Amino acid sequence: MSKSRSGPTAREAARVIDTFSEDCAPGTVVGTKTANGAIRRGSDAERRIGIDNGAARFEPVVTPGWGRQGLAYGPFERTPGLVLAVAVTNGHNTSQGGPIPEHIVKRYWQWAVGPHVDPVVTRAIAWAKGPRRKGTLRRLLWWLRSTKRAYRLPLHNENLAVGWFTSESPADPLNDGCGFIVHAALGDNGELWVRAAGRCLAAFRRMQNLQILYVVVLRRRGAVYYAAAMDGAHGLGAIPNMRPIAIDTSNAEEKLYAGIHQCALGQIGFRVDTRVHSVHIERVPELADPFSTAHVFDPLGPAGLAGLGSGWRFLPERPGLAVRDAGKPSGLLHVIVEAGDGPTAAGLAWRVHDAANLWLFQVTCAGCTLHRVENGAGVEVARDAKRRLAPGAVHAVQILDTGEQLGIYIDGERLFDAWLEDMTFADASGVGVLLDPVGGTRMRDFEAHPRQVPIPEGVRFHPPWRRLGSRSCLADAFQGAAGDLSGRAPDVGAGRWERTLGSGHLDLDGAGRARVRASLEKPNPGRTIYTLPWEQPGFADLQVTVTASGERRGQGHRCRCGLVLWQDRDNYVISSIWNEDDYQGSSIALFVKRHGFEELYDAIWTMVSDRIDWGRASRIRLASDGRNFLVLIDGEPVLQRAMADIYPGDPPLRITRVGLVVNWEWGNDTGSSFASFEASA
Repeated sequence: MSKSRSGPTAREAARVIDTFSEDCAPGTVVGTKTANGAIRRGSDAERRIGIDNGAARFEPVVTPGWGRQGLAYGPFERTPGLVLAVAVTNGHNTSQGGPIPEHIVKRYWQWAVGPHVDPVVTRAIAWAKGPRRKGTLRRLLWWLRSTKRAYRLPLHNENLAVGWFTSESPADPLNDGCGFIVHAALGDNGELWVRAAGRCLAAFRRMQNLQILYVVVLRRRGAVYYAAAMDGAHGLGAIPNMRPIAIDTSNAEEKLYAGIHQCALGQIGFRVDTRVHSVHIERVPELADPFSTAHVFDPLGPAGLAGLGSGWRFLPERPGLAVRDAGKPSGLLHVIVEAGDGPTAAGLAWRVHDAANLWLFQVTCAGCTLHRVENGAGVEVARDAKRRLAPGAVHAVQILDTGEQLGIYIDGERLFDAWLEDMTFADASGVGVLLDPVGGTRMRDFEAHPRQVPIPEGVRFHPPWRRLGSRSCLADAFQGAAGDLSGRAPDVGAGRWERTLGSGHLDLDGAGRARVRASLEKPNPGRTIYTLPWEQPGFADLQVTVTASGERRGQGHRCRCGLVLWQDRDNYVISSIWNEDDYQGSSIALFVKRHGFEELYDAIWTMVSDRIDWGRASRIRLASDGRNFLVLIDGEPVLQRAMADIYPGDPPLRITRVGLVVNWEWGNDTGSSFASFEASA
């Protein structure tokens, strides 16, 4: 086998491992080699790709667009079982390329005053003395070119692409190769897409800002997609496992490049860097089989259901339906339907407990229906008359089932215009195929995969930081007589609460809450921090229950409550909630003050849909060792970052005090409350 003029073939470069162990200055990465000799290809139009602290760094570009920023490896020849595994912390899954909303003078002034904590002169001195000056001119230029008057580029709602593409710098990954695409989903943060059946299949929404492992396994034709993150992440497998996301059977390009490509970073002028932690490319023999990780599969073939292999059984109560017990619930089902010329039907069954309790999807020449059968009675859950079997056409049908959420697809297009949330029979392990023998329709290549499968050993990576406390050191249920929280001793632990920053107040309400002294008419007056002393400077795990003020949207109430890790007045980290009427969704963010200066537009947030809502109690958690930060809501991880991701040269935060914050974030709190504070080591 000869070498390609543009790079090594799959046989000659069967393995690439890039852990970014050697630092590279921005603009010098493309063209360098990995530790095992593979060339880093790609594009870096604005010289914003660097390597530091063991990860590649993609900084925001002034001009968004595909083909301008990315790393690539290859080319490779399509080989069944060739795996690309990439661990990435995307800057923002809700990143968009577009204009900033306000006038440029207002933006510059807001940057100057910051979060309204320090006087402008004090901020200017801290900025001049500190390490934040580098990049400021570029930031101001970016904003100037992004005003509504100046912005002349297309609006970009897709921001990251990871996968196999036909060039080292694809001009449009949405229509090229076999890859993942991250789509900005407004209040739901991110939506994960994959290329399947010639289009972008929307796998799930509410994708949070976490380190994610993307895995794309090539087949003879098409690919299988998997994804993973830390335990509890919505929609993803829990490391060391990964979740099958989708199957593509249409892509047939023979020469492919493995790549990570960025279109846009940040949103409305906020900036945050993407971090690529590792890239593994290797042929995994056990994934080279035609049905790879499927726990039930059958080629079917010309004989149709009559030619099913062993283990299948027909249900007399449901003619044309054959089922098989997979042993555990299935998370991804896929089959090819070759439509005949006459009226006919085909379908899939899953969550099959028995003939009287199952889910059934059916597609005919008249449309699609989804039924839930309980105790023998069928309930039509959804109907779609627009998508149907086309005579003589070949259709790819797949079902994605996380156990809580269902997505039904034909030819990569999601049916019923929604994801369905239903846990009925979620633990049932049977799957099935349905075929009407009349009409000449055939089915082939049925496969059902578990909800999670092990990450192949050859492409495993160092898992993301996750450490939670095991020993409670401070706790306060806020019981007792009404009055200001300042001066109160906690129920567990030493010290007393003090108002460490700001002029607002937290008051015990006599009913087990510390309430913000504020109202619609008189909101909290800017950032207010209450803390307790902390004796474990290298780690803290804080939790508190927050109830956002108000009862429903439209009342004008705002919530800005959260937790703080305090070193001193010049160095601290806040994680706080943002919730108000102006946006269809809430968020939780990290604000970082270092060396006496807080760069407001370096705040990192994640949209959490309606998980923070008016009058609803939510458990907020912030864990950190001073280098790494993890935020959870009601036990679900939603945001993680390392200090080096934000500021690569900064030392770890030394945690000397911990506590509660009522933040300013484009508005102030109107009377939210805290309950059940706990700090663990």
